[in-house]
Amino acid sequence: MLIYIGVIGPEESVKKILKVAKQFSIANCIPFIYQQVEEVPKLIAQGTPIVDQWLFSGIMNYSYAMKHHLVEREQADYPKLHGSSFFGKLLEIQQQEQRICKAFSIDTITDEEIQKVFSFYELDRMTFNAIPFSKYETTEEYVAFHQYLYERKETEVVITAIRGVYEQLKAKGIPVYRLTPSYVSIRITIQLLVKKAQVNHYEKLRLAVIGCRVFHMDKDTNSSLYDWKYNELHLKKSLLDLTKQSRGSFVDVADGLYYMFTTKGEIDDDIEAALLACIDMFRMDQKIDIGFAIGYGQTVYHAEQHVRYGLNQLKSYGDPTLLIVENKENIIQKTRNDAIHTIDTKALSAALHERFKARDVNFRDVLRIALYAHKYNKEEFMVDDISQWLEGTKRNTRRILATLEKARVVEVCGKVQVSPRGRPSNVYRFTDQTLFNP
Repeated sequence: MLIYIGVIGPEESVKKILKVAKQFSIANCIPFIYQQVEEVPKLIAQGTPIVDQWLFSGIMNYSYAMKHHLVEREQADYPKLHGSSFFGKLLEIQQQEQRICKAFSIDTITDEEIQKVFSFYELDRMTFNAIPFSKYETTEEYVAFHQYLYERKETEVVITAIRGVYEQLKAKGIPVYRLTPSYVSIRITIQLLVKKAQVNHYEKLRLAVIGCRVFHMDKDTNSSLYDWKYNELHLKKSLLDLTKQSRGSFVDVADGLYYMFTTKGEIDDDIEAALLACIDMFRMDQKIDIGFAIGYGQTVYHAEQHVRYGLNQLKSYGDPTLLIVENKENIIQKTRNDAIHTIDTKALSAALHERFKARDVNFRDVLRIALYAHKYNKEEFMVDDISQWLEGTKRNTRRILATLEKARVVEVCGKVQVSPRGRPSNVYRFTDQTLFNP
């Protein structure tokens, strides 16, 4: 499987990270370069539909993204500065200054981290005035902190990870050194992101069962048996539509109990919103009270046990509720009042439109194929794949691929004999691995 990692930061830092990333054949690192940190939201919005994990160049842009809730912590990281990066910089300082420096002021590393690093070494004669990144918000405040200590002779050398602080202190003639991530720190961070992406990928392959339970179906004397059966068929039709949307299979288990079998990766925010809307629709229009639960498991047996447990916890005529059961100790309850977010592809669409406006190609086709190829982790795809993804005919799919091939967006990379008779089918892939670069 190929993992897409978005590397975000200033050009100098991103290039350094990309050099280290070349040794990872499993990871395709896509650069997202900015001039000002305020550009980060736009870049993240552009890369979110295709990026598995985000690698920030440092704590500054990482903290900015966390503060503004641009990405989840489980989906991002940055190279740490303590350890090899820190000791390498100390060695460089002693060599450049040609003397043994004993007093330092340093930002972005806390006293606790310093103590952990030095607890294994006999470096008691060195003193560090450390300040964490979160204490101050502006470059000027950090500059003032270091300058104050230097003028009071409480520090001999400044160590900073912030480029603006480094440039201002250097202009003032204060001995200052820029702390940047080491090769080892960058490599370890990429390894961690790859592992997290692999875990997420296999998590999406877990089995999932969506259970629907009918609590009450109006059968008053004013309604004929035909009306009641019609309502039941209408419910099944809606459930079949949901099954198709989640690319699963539908099973009518018993009176008023229905299962939809799929995988965890197919159940996104759109599916959850559709399930909650379905409860409302049948209550209002057909006077049918239903509830949904989703059970996950490593096997069909466990997933079915979890969905049954969830359905038993549902209450009739309460607020529309969706219960998600990972196990009996881990149950998530979602209602229509929960904020449900979907992936915004506007930024990516705009970037692709700009890129392909000079070519005779529909950029929306590129976007849809790329998103599905990423979702199902397919670097190579055939006509059958795209026909299923786009829910179109094979004839129309061949027309789309022919257009994209002519525009050099995709290329034929092989042939596969899918049936005993007939000609082999073409296997396609994108010609440009940096398709989603800003």
